[in-house]
Amino acid sequence: MAGKKNDSGDRTEKPTAKRLKDARKEGDVHKSRELTSTVIVLIWLAAIWLLLPSYLRQLDGLFAVAFEAIRNPGPETLAMALEKSGIAFVLLTVPVMFAVALIGLFADFVQIGPVFAPKRVKPDLSRLNPSEGVKNMFSKDNLVEVIKSILKTAGLAAIFVVVLWGLLPQYIALPLGQIGDIGIAHWQGMLRMCAWTVFVFFFVSALDAFWQRHSYIKRLQMSRRDIRQESKENEGDPHIKGRRRQLHQEWAQQNMLHSVRKASVVVTNPTHVAVALLYEEGETDIPVVVAKGEDHEAAMIRKAAEDAGVPIMQDVALARGLNEKVGLDDYITPEFFQAVAEVLRWAEGMRRAREGR
Repeated sequence: MAGKKNDSGDRTEKPTAKRLKDARKEGDVHKSRELTSTVIVLIWLAAIWLLLPSYLRQLDGLFAVAFEAIRNPGPETLAMALEKSGIAFVLLTVPVMFAVALIGLFADFVQIGPVFAPKRVKPDLSRLNPSEGVKNMFSKDNLVEVIKSILKTAGLAAIFVVVLWGLLPQYIALPLGQIGDIGIAHWQGMLRMCAWTVFVFFFVSALDAFWQRHSYIKRLQMSRRDIRQESKENEGDPHIKGRRRQLHQEWAQQNMLHSVRKASVVVTNPTHVAVALLYEEGETDIPVVVAKGEDHEAAMIRKAAEDAGVPIMQDVALARGLNEKVGLDDYITPEFFQAVAEVLRWAEGMRRAREGR
């Protein structure tokens, strides 16, 4: 009974490639927002690090204008202070904001690739359903979000305490040192906190990426009945049929070319038909047609024979006769015994001459 239930309705099977593709078309993709946020934080810190000299120059100029406005108040100095403030604000914020926005888009693109799903931007009134909102409040995904927030908060608090505790001796000794020691101590503390913050964020991001992938696959799981229904639909899909036929042809061609490389001789007419024969004394009582083809396939057989060093004999009547009257992987019929025997003797002579015997 349990097996019957599992076969009919329970979603226990991994989603098929078609199921994943259909979900992607609808905009249902998995991505880690934590990973995107972590990359943004990392780029933000890197941008500040690279632009720090420029920031300091802008701040220095801004303070100079502000002090000048205080010493000499008036419309001109006020206008100059406002102008400098606006320029400094743009130079201090726009490059970082631009870099963060660009990297955020790039991080999402790397995770999910290009996705165009107009359905996702259509208004959905079901999202305004209060009962659904209450259910989502206590969902497993929200529980995971709470756990992630706790991990990050606890991690940042621990970083603050550990870094501050490590720098405590330096802070205690500051009154006995020079003024520059204050900046050095603060700078060291900031660097350590930034490094450990990035580490904590990446740790949480790795957990989140794993969970998002697991949750996504779990959500798209299928029942065995769903898989059977999809298979039936695919049977009538001309694209699936064409692809299956193409794969079968490729497999048959590869198998044919493999047989040609082991053949004893190839008989051609010389361009439109090619037939590969195999005869090994003690192994095959009668020569066997291991490959044959016309036009394009004949050219492939000739090429494979040339590459493998298989002798090629041009005999129009024999090539056409074998192609028309002997099936693939069949023994030749008695009417071809004499002609094939002569061809095999010629091929053996060619091999002996090539080997210098």
